Amino acid sequence: MKRIILLIVASLVAWDSLFCQYKSKYPDIKIVDVHVHPVSTDDAANLIKVSEAVRQKYGSNLAFWIALSKPDETVVGMKTACANRMLFAVSEMRPHKSLQFTAEEVIAKVREGYVGLKFWFGDPRRVIREGEEGIARIDDTGFEHFFSSLECGNVLMTSLHIADPNGPFDDRQNWMADPVYYWEQIRAFENVVAKYPKLTVVAAHGAWLVCQDAQIDYLRYMLSVYSNLYVDIAATFQYMPLVNHENLRDFYIEYQDRILYGTDGGRVSGNATGNTADRYAKTFAILETDQTVNGSFFGNQPVKGLNLPREVLEKIYYKNALKLYPGLKEAMNL
Repeated sequence: MKRIILLIVASLVAWDSLFCQYKSKYPDIKIVDVHVHPVSTDDAANLIKVSEAVRQKYGSNLAFWIALSKPDETVVGMKTACANRMLFAVSEMRPHKSLQFTAEEVIAKVREGYVGLKFWFGDPRRVIREGEEGIARIDDTGFEHFFSSLECGNVLMTSLHIADPNGPFDDRQNWMADPVYYWEQIRAFENVVAKYPKLTVVAAHGAWLVCQDAQIDYLRYMLSVYSNLYVDIAATFQYMPLVNHENLRDFYIEYQDRILYGTDGGRVSGNATGNTADRYAKTFAILETDQTVNGSFFGNQPVKGLNLPREVLEKIYYKNALKLYPGLKEAMNL
């Protein structure tokens, strides 16, 4: 047993040494992270430092971010701090009790320069306590005017967070372990996508349909049926070992026009920029190589790389974002 432990440690050390030598094969491909949560000018300025560290150490071109959290400071100040390499969404957090914004207010903010709406409808059990009143499903009639108005106003749903991870039988995760309750939320989400076909939705975290092979097949079905649906892959890398590698790679290639790169990164302190750069680079290595990467943006699980073709990477990294986010092409001078 001791010898096995030593071999495992040695292999991890060897991988860390190898990873330090990792260099992107695609330094010319711009990368847009469509799912981050900086809230201050310090966070924005430190993301520029992260980008510089990524370029110098790994050769990747981390070029732009879409911020989904409500800023603690002015948007103008944050844009200045990150050299105008960030756009912002209106953030509607935990609407299960009541909406913070009316649809008309969201539309007005989009006209002012926000790129769309982040709508966090996570596990209702995390929000509605037993005995309390609240909206338990996203297809509740209480949201009808809100969603239909956004659809008429051509507002992009830049991030719709629905449900939480539900893993396979022997690894249910510590989030939404009850599969029946999980699928109830997923079906409610599908009802919304179907009811508002002109409301373009970027579902956060792959719509959390990424932790079982059957979930990936259901996501295939949804993307094939609903042309208004896209997904970002923020915070999904650590769950890749739960599914069949070839099935996952095939999904990325098949739906390359509907997948966007993201991390779910949060606040970035000045002394953590190097660590954050390493975490970004691990996600790039997972997408670009066939290496087994020790950990990803979150977690330490070994993840086998997908080795995606260049044309697929270009779409996931930035081209799909250019199609969807208003003002992004101009902001990136493309």
